[in-house]
Amino acid sequence: MSEGLVYIGKIVQVDPIPDADLIVSATVVCGQGGKWRGVVRKGELDLGMKCVVYLPDSLLPESDEMRFMQSRGWRVRMCRFRGAPSEVLIMPYECPEEIGRDMTSWYGVTKYFKPVPANLVGIAKSDFPQFIPKTDELNYQRYFDLVEALHGKRYYITEKADGSSTTAYRYKGEFGVCSRNFDLVQDSNNGYWKVAEKYLLDVKLPDNIALQWETCGPKIQSNPMGLNEVDGFAFSAYNIEEKRYLVMDEFMTLCEDLQFPTVTFLESGLEFDKEKVHTLGEGRYRNGKEREGVVVRSQGNQLGSKPISFKVINLNYEK
Repeated sequence: MSEGLVYIGKIVQVDPIPDADLIVSATVVCGQGGKWRGVVRKGELDLGMKCVVYLPDSLLPESDEMRFMQSRGWRVRMCRFRGAPSEVLIMPYECPEEIGRDMTSWYGVTKYFKPVPANLVGIAKSDFPQFIPKTDELNYQRYFDLVEALHGKRYYITEKADGSSTTAYRYKGEFGVCSRNFDLVQDSNNGYWKVAEKYLLDVKLPDNIALQWETCGPKIQSNPMGLNEVDGFAFSAYNIEEKRYLVMDEFMTLCEDLQFPTVTFLESGLEFDKEKVHTLGEGRYRNGKEREGVVVRSQGNQLGSKPISFKVINLNYEK
């Protein structure tokens, strides 16, 4: 799937924002860039006009033209303005480029990645194993066809734990623990390895299985869940030999056998309703703080070897 961050879009809907005189809510479509909602100045962009759409986690180069983004660290992030969804940054555009054209390189935009906390920095022994898929949930706005495909099918929804992605695996007699990008040398002082050792994964993890979780806790992403110590919350597992993800029941059974905690299960059902997707991310962690969002998955592997899966970010989450 495309990794573009900036697209030429088209305004397809404009709605007033209650008690706001200077801004309106706009819906944009940008081809492979997806369909999003944002906030624009009233009268600056009208229905049918082209625009430049900067997707979430776009890291903008510093410039006088975009100086208003300096206070945000030059990063585009989802939030709300006057209660209206602001999922992307929308700017005017008058050149004759086609809708959906990827303009990421043209504007010099790069992707923002969460910094790795000091207690998670480890020594890499190799790159992330090629025989395991990396974890990267998709924004539903970018791939709304996934929402359409899940409509009416069996699903479940889990809380999105805000931490650092981790993978442990056993394959061909070798056990390893990985950050998002690297297979790490064993180190009991490293947060990723601490979680693996806490649950004895080097002994208990079955052969040909990769378990994937979020490592969360103090000094990790500001610890929004309010944990007292570093811990892990599993969200998926992968059968390396069969090259497929474990379906929901298999995943839950595996975690029960390992006595490894999972992300919080919020809901499951027989028929997913696509009309409710926009607000699913809203809610709070158990400590009362706004949660980052949720992840929605099909109960079975609807896409061949993997489930339909996408994230819904909570626009009230402050990070």
